Amino acid sequence: MSRKSLFRLIYILISLFAFYYLAKRILGFEQWDVFSWGSINESWFYLILIQAVLWFLNIGLEALKWKYLLSPLANYSFSVSLKMVFAGFTAGSITPMKLGEHGGKIIYLRKEDHTSGIMASVYGSYLNTAVLLLTSFIVLPALLSKNILHIDTLNNISTVSYLLIVLAVLAGSYVLMLFFFKSIKTRIRGSKWAVKKSFFENFRSGRSLMLFLLTLARVLTYNIQLFVWFRFFNIACPPDIFFLLSLLYFAVITVIPAMFLLDLGIRGSVGLFIFSSQCGSPAIILAALFSLWFINVAIPVFTGNILLILKTHHR
Repeated sequence: MSRKSLFRLIYILISLFAFYYLAKRILGFEQWDVFSWGSINESWFYLILIQAVLWFLNIGLEALKWKYLLSPLANYSFSVSLKMVFAGFTAGSITPMKLGEHGGKIIYLRKEDHTSGIMASVYGSYLNTAVLLLTSFIVLPALLSKNILHIDTLNNISTVSYLLIVLAVLAGSYVLMLFFFKSIKTRIRGSKWAVKKSFFENFRSGRSLMLFLLTLARVLTYNIQLFVWFRFFNIACPPDIFFLLSLLYFAVITVIPAMFLLDLGIRGSVGLFIFSSQCGSPAIILAALFSLWFINVAIPVFTGNILLILKTHHR
């Protein structure tokens, strides 16, 4: 079998498994009856428009971050970076812990950039996890002070104490980030991986800060997306309570190892545990979480499928 035929077979298999993943998750959703007009906000049309803008912003920020990660290697265009992001979603949908995402992203890279591209993708994932954990540590004192988590012994944290904790977390996170960056650089340089020297430009303080801000902007975007879905389904959850819980929710589902095929079930279970005591009906909460999954995971996976099929046809 020629190299081109092998790649074509791999793309087809990825597409088939990804389509199976989408069909299994959509057909297996048990709360379709919640999508009746009786439970939907009267301003649903405007909320859908807002959701569409946020979706493009979410995907655009990820593509921009990926383009920025690759810029030390080569000047890939935004449109190519966007294709790589969609291909990453598709490849990640059939592998445990989304490991295939790193391989999917490099499909459109030049051959000499493949190894560096995988390292850039891993580094970007690390940043995403680090930002989510950082935001969850920052909101945790507020959750405890409001007794949202029902831990009575820790419900009297003053405002000053909370601010001091936030500053301590930020300072500690910055020190840890510098330490891990240095450790990662040392390990990569000491390995047998043929990583381009230019890749290490991403670890400079200025570039790291820019990548951190892009990651933070995307994290805030999909938290707002979930809030809009809560409004769409008339879920009564005060904004201050919601954003404290949602930042914790996204951190938890990120650190739980899972295969994408089980991802929706885990999201639902964690979401019910975190939101149900404060925000209403479990069925409607599941509908909101499913809606967010559908636009932020299912649509990108489907789009990546189409791109892979077209690439196979082109080959």
